Amino acid sequence: MNKVKLTFNTVAFVLCLSLPQWVLANAIVVLKVEQAIFATGKAIALGKSLSAQLEPQALRFDTIGKKLQASQQRMVADKDLMSSDEVQQLEADIQTLNIEFQQLQQYLKNSKAQAEQEFLASMRPALDKVLRQLIKANNISLIVNGQSVIYNSDAIDITPKVVELLNLES
Repeated sequence: MNKVKLTFNTVAFVLCLSLPQWVLANAIVVLKVEQAIFATGKAIALGKSLSAQLEPQALRFDTIGKKLQASQQRMVADKDLMSSDEVQQLEADIQTLNIEFQQLQQYLKNSKAQAEQEFLASMRPALDKVLRQLIKANNISLIVNGQSVIYNSDAIDITPKVVELLNLES
């Protein structure tokens, strides 16, 4: 009887020592917030909408880029064959194209960044709700930003689950 009691106590002691580590390990999760938000159906729809909205500017950007490149190549190839007036005119054309190219590039970049920031802000309440649900349901005590993690097991990455729940919220 004492042997059984001793064995039982030993097993109980070992479980008590390992249980807090097991509970703690299950209570720490990793979340890649931006990846989760931008993988949602809403984000994909926003991307398509933004692409359609900015298509004229993107086409103009591509066209100007090709013209700029062709003009620069012409300058390199034909500079010695052109008169000084022609060289000056081509340099002026290149400068004008370059300015317009950079302005369009900046416009497209700013438009995308603004849309992304507005989208992130609009998704924040839904994200908070989903995270509260997951915290409560899974007894989560710590959520680590996935951008700050060098390595994590897929078992503790809640990003796919957050995407799934955010899609259900929409």
